[in-house]
Amino acid sequence: MIARSARLVFVLAMIVLAAGACSTKEDLAAAEREVEKFHQAYNAGRYDDIYDKTSDELKKATGQEAFVAMLETVQRRLGKMTETKRENWKVNFSTGGTTVNLVYETSFALGKGTETFNYRMSGKKAVLTGYNITSKNLLPR
Repeated sequence: MIARSARLVFVLAMIVLAAGACSTKEDLAAAEREVEKFHQAYNAGRYDDIYDKTSDELKKATGQEAFVAMLETVQRRLGKMTETKRENWKVNFSTGGTTVNLVYETSFALGKGTETFNYRMSGKKAVLTGYNITSKNLLPR
């Protein structure tokens, strides 16, 4: 009886893991598509559009004026994004929802930076909850 219960638990765990693996791929792909859209809007100087599509959490933490000013500073000091490569990623499933964290090494016209994007999944859509960029070009002069 115990062996049968253990096998049932094992089978159920494998089903959950397999379902999570499919969801992980879909969530990761959705977040990556949003990073592409972010970079397109960034290069076009559409910072307000980027902000408008962020989560309520990000909007509560950072006002539109500050967010836009930050992106304007990045554009002024680093220029347009020319190339980007994902270096790291993590998908986290919790009772609070699914989050996707992506780290990119990005080249800009005037330098390089490490970008970190945080997304919360809302259905099949990834919504930006956080953005951070580090670059020696952004240090105070």
